[in-house]
Amino acid sequence: MRIELALRLLGPHAGMDAQESLQALTTTLALLRELEATETARPSGNGTRWTFNELRLGSVACTLEPLRIAEHSTYDVVERVARSAVGGLHEAESAARIPTGWTLRAANLGRRVAKSLGASPDVGMILEVRGDGEPLRTAEITQRTALHLESATRTRHHTFGSRRGRLSGLHEGGRQRRPRALLRTEVGGEVIPVYFGDDLDPELRRAWRRDRVEITGEITENAQGQSMWMRARDIELLPTQPQLSDDDLRGGFWPDMTGGQDAVEYVEALRGDT
Repeated sequence: MRIELALRLLGPHAGMDAQESLQALTTTLALLRELEATETARPSGNGTRWTFNELRLGSVACTLEPLRIAEHSTYDVVERVARSAVGGLHEAESAARIPTGWTLRAANLGRRVAKSLGASPDVGMILEVRGDGEPLRTAEITQRTALHLESATRTRHHTFGSRRGRLSGLHEGGRQRRPRALLRTEVGGEVIPVYFGDDLDPELRRAWRRDRVEITGEITENAQGQSMWMRARDIELLPTQPQLSDDDLRGGFWPDMTGGQDAVEYVEALRGDT
């Protein structure tokens, strides 16, 4: 499927201020990189590159399509990223919350995309993701999106608790000087940056890439109770789905599947021979 992202800036502000128009487009591309980094658990500096296949003036309008898919990404990922960008901005237009599946950084970029827009749709933005030229998802965005995302990212409360999910996107060192990973929660679809102290390094190594973990620590939340980031104090490894061992596979037998019967007894029971 050919994926395109169409963007239109409406109203006089689009023609009056070239810098703001270009900034909105540049920040939209930065938002796509951040969402792709979240999706692929890779740094945002090496994301998919986009190109124009249409560009018009007046009310600024353009259509973007992938120029070069990042090595760690795929066409399916790019489609999900484009849908997430449009769907997230549509969600932020309706409610003062961090959109589902977005990080705090993505929410701040979304706020910057919308901050120069007007208060009504005729001086706002229309963003649409297309597949093979057909609309897949559309969002009308106004200044309300920026105000909602500002509220969602700046109102903070500190609590102590735990979240369950899977860790990905581990970063070590850098400006924070401590390991950081993303926790994708089982409930609520949150993507939470989690910071770990050096004392948790052994536990972090054991937890890495497991299906399920529970992180306990200090949680920073917004006014809606969404977790913005965590400072971990404990990591618990949770049971994962059972998997067959190589010995079980070679023997063609898994006791949990047959209720403890051996292979011959199980087949005879299925045939009704016993």
